[in-house]
Amino acid sequence: MILLYFLVNLLFVMKYSMRVLPIEGALACCAVYVSIGLMCYYLFLNREKFNSRIHITIKKHSALIIILAILTVLSVIQSLIDPYSLQVDRWSAIHNFLSNLLNGNYPYAAQTHLGGYGSPFPVWQLVHLPFYLIGNVGLSFVVGTLLFYDSLRRVAGVRKAFLAVLMLISSPAYLYEVMVRSDLLTNFLVVAALIFYMYLYKITPQNRWSLVAVIGGLVLATRFSAVIPLCICFFPQFIKLHWKQQMGMLLVAALTFVLVFLPFVLWNGDMIFFFEYNPFVLQTRQGHIIDFILVASVGIILALYCRDSLSRYTSATAIVLLLLVIITFVHNMWVDNTWNQLFESRYDITYFNMSLPFIILSLVLTRPRH
Repeated sequence: MILLYFLVNLLFVMKYSMRVLPIEGALACCAVYVSIGLMCYYLFLNREKFNSRIHITIKKHSALIIILAILTVLSVIQSLIDPYSLQVDRWSAIHNFLSNLLNGNYPYAAQTHLGGYGSPFPVWQLVHLPFYLIGNVGLSFVVGTLLFYDSLRRVAGVRKAFLAVLMLISSPAYLYEVMVRSDLLTNFLVVAALIFYMYLYKITPQNRWSLVAVIGGLVLATRFSAVIPLCICFFPQFIKLHWKQQMGMLLVAALTFVLVFLPFVLWNGDMIFFFEYNPFVLQTRQGHIIDFILVASVGIILALYCRDSLSRYTSATAIVLLLLVIITFVHNMWVDNTWNQLFESRYDITYFNMSLPFIILSLVLTRPRH
């Protein structure tokens, strides 16, 4: 998993260092990043004496204060960057959606500042309403990071939660998402936190199948890929249910998803279903059915392997999310003969960030609890 952590982040170091440095400089930058990263990993995760000192000195309140201070600094830096100068429009896909909604215009007709259209589903758009009202939808990363920390702290203790957040905020991929006000990584931080809260309060298909189904439908109504961690987590328990309960879960989840979209269907059904750039098209246009079948098959096998182990679960989820992106990219490169265009705009490497929270969780959960 440590290799995957570095490889995901290395993509960002390579892509953006190559824009300002010659190839030799970019490679040197990558080498420095890997060296520093390996040293930090050795210090923070592999030396028990060092870990013991962390346990002694980092307490619940001091850890939270440090994290809040770092998030405040990142928020200030983010605010100093003109969002309209960015060549990333995830923030304006949400901002302009909410602007249209509050002004009585059809939300999914809103174009981004780069002329595109928003792909996030309604639940994720509406979650950003408080941040829109204070003027910056990009600040959702603060709440996502804090939920990630708090949920892990409650399940695995302060030290592991603190180390997880340190690994997160030390990640070039995370810093990139913050600076360009992207919501993708935040979406998966929230999903990871939600799963840990469900684990903490013992909300499972076996004892609360209807609630799990509603939660699943709401998560699906953020973006399609966000439901993958939930599926891997609960599939082993789902197959043990009576077939009536299984059908009930699927129906309740589907009904929840449909009800979320119903107001937008009644408002303008033609645009939500038949518009060339509707959110369903935008979230699925790069995929192929054969890719989905392959990834789903691997996901089922790994889900059955997890059993009740959190570290196995987080590793399996990270692998499936990575495979989803890798297989999709490779398939498209093969079809379009674009093998040398990984760092071009047609291949969005930020999709690799979906796996980052689960890679980090897998690393910290393999260590003994203190």
